[in-house]
Amino acid sequence: MSLTFSKFIDAVTKLQNAVNMPKDEYMRDSVIQRFEFCIDLAWKVSKKSMGTSTTAPKDVVREMAQNGFINDVQKWLLSIDMRNLSSHTYNEELAERVYHFAVAFLPELHSLKAKLESK
Repeated sequence: MSLTFSKFIDAVTKLQNAVNMPKDEYMRDSVIQRFEFCIDLAWKVSKKSMGTSTTAPKDVVREMAQNGFINDVQKWLLSIDMRNLSSHTYNEELAERVYHFAVAFLPELHSLKAKLESK
């Protein structure tokens, strides 16, 4: 197991733990930050596992779909957009939107983790 994959597993676990906590503004912000880590690590670990030279996250996501790592490419492309929005702009409405997306997206991360573990 590579160091990056270990970090991905740890990031998904920490996101899950944060989601399980009672929500307040601080926990919401923690979920958003952990979601950002998970998205970054997800495409980077997948890139490494596929051995692709592609460096753009959305291109890697498309290759992830072609290689059977993910099922819903549109949802994953949206995850990249949500990650980018949350890291460059901050307001309460956006924070709530990204928080709810992150919670709903968690099964996708668990699914990717399982597929990468079986490789």
